Formats: sequence, C-alpha cells, structure tokens
Amino acid sequence: MDRSRLIAALALSLVVLVSWPLIMRYLAPPPPEEPLQFEEPQRSPENKPTLPTTPNKTTPSGPSATGQPAKTETTQVAHRDVEVSFVQNGVTYWSAKLSNRGAVATSWKLEHYNDNGTEREIKGADGSKLELIPQEIPEALVPPFGIRTPWAPEVARQLNQLNFQVVGVEASENEIKLGPNDSRTITFSYASPTLNATKSFTFHGGSFVVDVSANVSSSGGEQFVELVLGPRFGDQTDKQTGSYSTPPQVIAYSLDGHRQQLLGPSITPSFSTITAVNHDANQIDIDKPLGDGVGTVKLTADKGATFLGYAKVTARENNGHRITFESLPQGTAKGNGVAQGTDTISKPYEWAGVTDHYFAMLAIPDRNQPISEITLTNIQVKQGETPLDYPSASIPIGSGLQTHVFVGPKDRHILSEVGARFGANLGALIDYGFFSFAVKPLVPPLASALNAFRKLFGNYGWAIVAVTVLINLALSPLRFYSSKKMKKAAKHQPRMKELQDRMKKLKENPKKYERELQELQAEQLALMKEANPLGGCMPLVLQMPIFWAVYLYLGSSLDVRHAPWVLWIQDLSRSDPLKILPIVMCVTMIASTKLTPQPATADPSMKMQRVMMTWLMPIMLTWLFFFSAPSGLVLYWMVSNIVGVLIQLWINRKTADLTAEIAAANSGGGNKDGMKKANKNPKRRNERRGGAEAEGF
Repeated sequence: MDRSRLIAALALSLVVLVSWPLIMRYLAPPPPEEPLQFEEPQRSPENKPTLPTTPNKTTPSGPSATGQPAKTETTQVAHRDVEVSFVQNGVTYWSAKLSNRGAVATSWKLEHYNDNGTEREIKGADGSKLELIPQEIPEALVPPFGIRTPWAPEVARQLNQLNFQVVGVEASENEIKLGPNDSRTITFSYASPTLNATKSFTFHGGSFVVDVSANVSSSGGEQFVELVLGPRFGDQTDKQTGSYSTPPQVIAYSLDGHRQQLLGPSITPSFSTITAVNHDANQIDIDKPLGDGVGTVKLTADKGATFLGYAKVTARENNGHRITFESLPQGTAKGNGVAQGTDTISKPYEWAGVTDHYFAMLAIPDRNQPISEITLTNIQVKQGETPLDYPSASIPIGSGLQTHVFVGPKDRHILSEVGARFGANLGALIDYGFFSFAVKPLVPPLASALNAFRKLFGNYGWAIVAVTVLINLALSPLRFYSSKKMKKAAKHQPRMKELQDRMKKLKENPKKYERELQELQAEQLALMKEANPLGGCMPLVLQMPIFWAVYLYLGSSLDVRHAPWVLWIQDLSRSDPLKILPIVMCVTMIASTKLTPQPATADPSMKMQRVMMTWLMPIMLTWLFFFSAPSGLVLYWMVSNIVGVLIQLWINRKTADLTAEIAAANSGGGNKDGMKKANKNPKRRNERRGGAEAEGF
C-alpha cells in the first residue's frame, strides 16, 4: 500500500513538472525583445536637414509616416535571405541576394550582358563568377543599401543589424526568377513602440536598375535617412594595381556638368597624430586640434593602412588638443592617426555612387530631386602587405520617392540607354580625358571596326592588328608629308646655319647693318616657310586624338577584358606575363625613331639629344609604362611601330632625290648653290658685300 502511494505521488509530481511551464507560458507570456530607444534630436531650424518631397506625394504603404508608429509590437523574425535573378532562355544575366538582417544586399553577381545585340559573358578577374559585393565587410561598415541616420547614428547602427519582416514574398519563396518583362517589389519592414522603418526594392527583368525607397519614422515624425552605396564595390577578385587599373572609388556628377572622383585614401585622411594616450580615462592628446563640429573620429595605424575603429567624442579640452571618448578602440597607441569619421561634399548632383575599373553602382534620383549632398566614408584594412580601401557613399533618400540604382557594367550602350530613360548623363561615367571633345567622337567608329574584325577573325587580338594596320595606312599621307617637310628642313640646314652665323656678326653693330640684317631675316623666313620642321610635326599632332582614343578604348573596354590572342597571351586586358610584347615593342620603337628623317646638325648637344631620344627614351618608356600595360595596348603600339617602319622605308624610297640633295648640301654643294643664287640676285650681292665689309675683308 505504501509503495502504491509512493508511485502515485511520483507520477503526480512528474505531471506537475512537465505541465507547469506550459501553463505559465499561457498565463504570463515572456516580455517582448526590448525595442530601440533613442532620444529625439534637438536641432535648430537652420540645421535641420530637409527631406526630399514631391508636390503630389502619396502616403506610402506600410508604417505610417505621420509621426505615430503604425504598430506597437516589436518585429521579431528569424534571419532570411531572398535571391532575385534575371533569366532569359535559360541564361542568367544577374542575381542579387537580399538579407532581412538590415534589409541590405549581401551578394550581387553579373554573369551575362547584352552589348548592342551581342550576348556576352562576364567573369571575375580570376575566371570565377563575378561578385561585386565584398563577402567580408569590416564590422564598422554595412553592406550596400544599409541606412545612415545623422540625427541619431545609434538608430542606424541597430537597424542595420536587426531582422526585418519580409513583405510580399511567401515564406517558401526564397528564389525569385524574373523574365524580360517581369517586375517584382520586395518590402522589408520593422516596427517597435518607438520606431518604424521600411525599405522597398523593385527589380525589373532585362534591366540593371533597381528602384529603392526607404522610410524611418519615430514619435517625432518622419526622419532624415541616407542610403549607403558600397563599400568597396567592384570585381572582388581583381588585385591589379597601378596606373592601368581603377581601384574602388566614389564618383559623382553635378548638374553643372562637373565630374568628381574620390579615391579611398583621399576620403577622411588623417589630420592629426596621437601624442599621448590615457586608456583609463578614454582620453588622447593630439598635435592638431579637433574641430567643434566633429562628433566621431576614426583612428588608424600604420600611416592609415590599418583601421582601428571609430570613437564617439564626449569632451574636448585644451582648445581641442585633448579629446575624451565613450571608449577607445583596441590597439590605440601613441603615433596613431586621427581622422574625421565622415566627409561631406555638397552640390546639386545628377547622380553619384561607387565604381571600379569596369563596373559601377550609381544612384540616380528623379531629375527634379537632385542629390543635395553626399556623405563619404572609407577605412583601410591591411591584408598582407597591401592595404584595401573600403570607400562608400551615402545619399539622402526621401520617403515616398524611389531612387533608381544602376548596378552593372560601364558599357557605353548600356549607360546611354539607362541615362536616356532617367534624363541623366551616365556617359560621363567614362573618363575620356582632357581632350574628350576630340576623342569621344572617335570611340564609336573604333569600337565598330574592332568588333567587325573580331567577328571576321574570331579573335580580338587579330582585330586589334587589323585595325592598327588600317589606321596607319589611313595616316600614311600625313606621314609622307611630314617626312618631306623634315627632309627639306635638313636640305636647307647648311644655308640656315650660314645665315645665322652671319646675322650673329652683323648684330654686333645693328645700326650700321640694319638693311643687311633685314634682308638676311627675310631670306631666313623664306627658307623656314619652304621647309618648316614644325610643318612636319603638325600632322603627327593631328594623329594624337586617334592614338588617345585607341589607348582609352583598349584600356577600359569590356570587349578586351578576358579576350585571348595567341599562345601565352590569354587576356588582352592584362600585362604580358613573359614581357615578350613590351620588349619587341621597344625594339620597333627604336627602329621607327632611327628611320624618321631629322635635320642635320653639328651641335654636339643636339647630337646627344638625338641619341637619347633614339635609344634611352624607348627603353625608359617601356620600363616605366609598357611592362605593366595591358597586352592589347602593347600589341597596338607594337604593330603600329612595325607598320610605321615599313611605311617609312617606302617613303624613304620615294624621297630618295631629297636625300641626295641633303647629302650634297652637307658636303658643301648646298652652300655653293646658295652662293650662286645670291650672286644672281642684286640684293643678295649687296648683302654679301655688306657681310664681307663686316668681316673685314
């Protein structure tokens, strides 16, 4: 009996232990996750940022923007990714992965694009799938489409780490494929008793443009929000450096037609150095004062190559030379650099974003709502011996307005099409240099010719060879004219030297020999007009826009990227790994210079200068520029030199009579001819008589 009661008691206890947590969860549910708390910013009217608005603004869907949050419960959802891609005929053109943690883009891949009717594949620099967003972003930064809230930075910090609710997408729908005419809007929302936030993305099949809108509202009403583009956007496998590459950078184009480019190191550079550190008091002393308007600073080491962290300023002493922070980043030490946390550029901008050598992420607002200012950030992270820059740009984004964001290749046709749709000059993204007015019109016919020959030969390298030959043949009349002028100058060089020597003696008494000097100067001008060496140089100057157009196109076109030629040249956009092309090009440059006719001279300094131009200059140019130049550029220059040498040999045969006259002039025949002409001319006889008197004969 006692044993039965014991068993019953144990069973009853077990039932109570199991059921009690369930009963308590029903009677007293756990409190929700603590919502975001922040103090409403106190701004004077003149410092309060203005939000872009439209005259016929409609109330956006989602949380209310009237000042009162639409929801009172805090959003609590699990982490989730949604991938959107554009697929046509079984070919994926691009795919973007969005994360509900911060409602940001964590991956953006380009696989194909349509270049004026031709479908082309895109790959990364290492041959893998092209990824445009860093897969490892420093903690201090956020992925593309994160937000920035200048009125309360801690709010943006938390919103960029919270999980948003995904609206308009089924729980099982994690992959969305769009056709050429499809569009899809994905909305992310977050709500708490004190804050509402929404962010919407509208993707369009067949387009590299996504429409983005964002809204943050609190009990104080709608708040100012900036959308982040970057950081370090571009081909993540491209490690090439030097003058022939474009590292990730911020770019903007103003309404008045000015283009601004800002490399990472030029964004928030160090303005001061730490002279003393007090870790217990979170305090540092700096050699140059910190301005009153700076609330956050960036601390760096290794001359800016290593990012230590951001620090929020709480107090300033000693006229800004002693700064106290909420906390100091780990590793802060004497000698570290101090920089502003952000930079700002203010101007009405037509578009702005981040770019690298071949790809760009650009924000294009409506034409009547230009970008008023851009907030810039950059940090450097040292990986091995090379520091990597992570530049990003934050642009204002208004509630109820969509900002069009282009994410794609810097292709002329694509940029022209997108720019025409939104009334923006996206063609300015491609830098044609100082002489763009002369170079830009030459690029379309050059590109058409290269693509036509590529279709004919099936190889872009041979297309470069064919176009280079045609360019040199087309310019051969100018080369012929230039050679004749140079040879005429060489023919008359002895007589010019004689005139210069005699004028030099007559100038010792200019008043006495004024008439003779005038006659000599007139003869000198006549000779210069007949054989002006500058006349031989002018045709070469006229060729420069063509050469510059070829240089720009072959150095930045996607057509050349990953295009093979022969044997060891498997990528014309990269330098020759064996350096064979640059060496051959150097030899052809020397040969071309030696065959070019030049005026004769007895001046030792001029002779030395010619030796340097013939031998030293090609070697130096090859060493400094062409060893690291893309193979396509070196191939063009090498073929141009070879064809130029052949054309020059033909020109030399055609102008053999002038060469013989030059030889006769240098041997003295030219001087005798000049004396005979002077004797036949009464004025020249007087001139010679005056010269003889001057010389004391």
